[in-house]
Amino acid sequence: MNFKKIFFCLALIIVSVAALTVFAENDTAEMSVNEEPTVVTAPEIDYAALIDENGIAIIPSEFNSLAVTEIPEKAFYGNLALKKVIIPDTVTKINKYAFYKCTNLAEVSFSKNLTTIDLQAFSGCAALQSIVFPVCLTTISEYSFMNCSQLKTLQFSNANASVGFAAFANCTSLSLVEFGNNITNIAASAFAGNSSLESVVLPPNLIRVNEDAFANCPKLSRVVLSGARTTVNSKAFRNSPLVDVVFATNIPTEESTQTEEATDI
Repeated sequence: MNFKKIFFCLALIIVSVAALTVFAENDTAEMSVNEEPTVVTAPEIDYAALIDENGIAIIPSEFNSLAVTEIPEKAFYGNLALKKVIIPDTVTKINKYAFYKCTNLAEVSFSKNLTTIDLQAFSGCAALQSIVFPVCLTTISEYSFMNCSQLKTLQFSNANASVGFAAFANCTSLSLVEFGNNITNIAASAFAGNSSLESVVLPPNLIRVNEDAFANCPKLSRVVLSGARTTVNSKAFRNSPLVDVVFATNIPTEESTQTEEATDI
């Protein structure tokens, strides 16, 4: 009788262990199904090999069946063969030095979902003539387009972005900047040394224009201030011959644009 009881207990234990094993396997399989899809910044792509005989590079949206979400650091660093690049809508970030000193790069088609342009990503791209940023852009980092000497026009497309330190400094051909409505911050020296810039219309939602933001712009004589609560540093236009400052007519006097040491402007 005791043997029958022992046998019965052993049978129950074996059945229980088997059931637990099946449950664990099913649970693992369910977790695998619910996992987030893998993405890749595609550092293993040979970017130089993407450039065709006409100097055009079309960056793939997928690599080895994985989404390409970033252009990695120094992807085209100093590449003189590159003339045009098309960036897919899967890309949300361009990392630092990605196109640094690609001096023959004349045209960039940005991803419509791009949010971040990192440090010196396009610095020294002397052949760039026109830039249109996507609406999703939020961050233009320091020095990102500095020394783009042939850049003539710049459109922000109502992007809710912050312009970093010296981001467009020494763009000596820049004559037209269309900020849209939603630029929030213009950092120090952001547009310093732009010798062709004659006038700017600052956006209504701009919070702050920092020191030397438009310094040493020898032709800059007219600024339109659209925002009721924009703070302008007293040295924002240092060494620029500002003679005409226009305030938006719909701004009440008591809420007119604030300035730090406003008499210096």
